[in-house]
Amino acid sequence: MSDELQEYAERLAALFTVAGFPRMASRVLMTLMLSPDAALTAAELRDRLGISAAAVSGAITYLERLGMVRRRAHRGSRKELYELPESAWYTASLRQPPFYSEIAATLPDGIAAARSARAEGPLARLVEMQEFFEFMRVRMPELYEEWLASRRDQR
Repeated sequence: MSDELQEYAERLAALFTVAGFPRMASRVLMTLMLSPDAALTAAELRDRLGISAAAVSGAITYLERLGMVRRRAHRGSRKELYELPESAWYTASLRQPPFYSEIAATLPDGIAAARSARAEGPLARLVEMQEFFEFMRVRMPELYEEWLASRRDQR
């Protein structure tokens, strides 16, 4: 990747970081995004970003959990290649992330505890949170399908 593209990758990563995305995960994601094949080895990521193997590993683990990066065998080598999903990283973010379901599953316990404690403020916030995550759990797969349909229509 050219120095100019790597510099731009860092600018994009900084925007993601400001929005709350972990810094190393942002840097790795944007470096993959702007690499020629959208795939790099851990050593290539380390070299391009000037970070440790542990930092690469942590970022990859985080991105895999979100479905934004996947591992595959590097042909002719024992190394793994880290790549963006075929339908691009942003479509992975529109699929139903597991944390929506996980958060929704824990909220009834909090709501019950707030009701038991007669804590009206926390109860109202937890109920609103439950409604939001239930809405997101239902709508995210629908948005993903809409995105795919719009991509098909553009071709």
